[in-house]
Amino acid sequence: MEYKILNETETTKEMEISVPRAELERLIIEETETVRKDLTLDGFRKGRVPRTLIRNRYAESLKAQAMDKLVRQTYLAVLREKKWQIAGQAEIKNIEDTDPIRIRLFVEVIPEFNVENYLNIEVFKEPPAPDDFLLQQGMNALQEQHATIREVNRPAVVDDLITMDVEVREKGASRNESDQKVRIGDRSLPDQLNRALVGMKVSDKKEVKVDEKHYLLSVKKIEEKNLPQIDDNFAKIMKLTNLEELKTKVLESVKKQEEKRIEDDLKESISEVLLERIKFQVPDTLIQKEYEKILKDYGMPDSDSNKERFWSVAEKRIRFNLILNKITAKEDLQVGEAEIMDLVTRMGIKLTDQNRNDVIDYLGGILNREKTLDFLFKNAKISEKSRILSPKEAANDTHTVRH
Repeated sequence: MEYKILNETETTKEMEISVPRAELERLIIEETETVRKDLTLDGFRKGRVPRTLIRNRYAESLKAQAMDKLVRQTYLAVLREKKWQIAGQAEIKNIEDTDPIRIRLFVEVIPEFNVENYLNIEVFKEPPAPDDFLLQQGMNALQEQHATIREVNRPAVVDDLITMDVEVREKGASRNESDQKVRIGDRSLPDQLNRALVGMKVSDKKEVKVDEKHYLLSVKKIEEKNLPQIDDNFAKIMKLTNLEELKTKVLESVKKQEEKRIEDDLKESISEVLLERIKFQVPDTLIQKEYEKILKDYGMPDSDSNKERFWSVAEKRIRFNLILNKITAKEDLQVGEAEIMDLVTRMGIKLTDQNRNDVIDYLGGILNREKTLDFLFKNAKISEKSRILSPKEAANDTHTVRH
């Protein structure tokens, strides 16, 4: 076997592999023997059909199977020699059925890059929010969790839940969305829609213009949310002695959440530093897969605007995962199968012969990334930073994250 690289970039390789035709003939003989073992034809016992008869009757399929094996074997041999890590399936550009047989392939690969300076990354830690603020947030969340919803027959007000049919017209086209449920005052809604919904009643219809879009609203139901009174009685419903004990429990919980939020923010800062320090080209195949996953997670269609919005996000995610994989290998942080199986058990996943390898690889990847990110966090240089700086302090504050 001989090969030559026709064109290449950091992430793409186009090659031509030359293989003596005798190698294809050898593989055809192998395929013939494989078929012969289990083949039964009239007049011949199983495994006793003449090879020449098999070659004549199944010539095309035998050659196709042998050629497929030839391409796969020679391609994998090149990958091993070049030590390329592929990013997707190879694309066969052309096969010349000559002697030697010439196979032209295109493949995307993960580029070689080094990971350095990933220890002692300096990041700044925001102090936690004050206890009274956290407690209030926790009590508000508790009220929301135990709120009751009831239908009302009155004009809608802010915070009401509205169920409506919506027709959206734009540039001569229209689409209908039935039984859409929104909360008046939700900041994800355009201001014009929030304002228009206030005062509407069941069966009311209204047209609202937002930029180039026209919304035809038809209210079907109005509901109000009733928040419970948080007092001693509520505490007893929660199987606690009184309000003070409830507040203590809530504060403990929200403080843990705040600690987790701060830690997640620090890990995000570490990831941004690594992305800034370690630059390399990411194969388009991997970015495309991650981009499609983002669209699926958000329930969005592929479009020019979404590609402009999410393509760079997908690129960063893939690049960061590749960086973490390198650090995982360099620091020998790979999780063992026992840890993976423990997670499988806790998640209640049932493994089968069909899904076992995929599940273990997927969960192993997640655990490896978490373990490596924890390692980077523990080895980071974390500096305290005031939540609010005075103008004088701000003027003298020269700290920056060092990239």
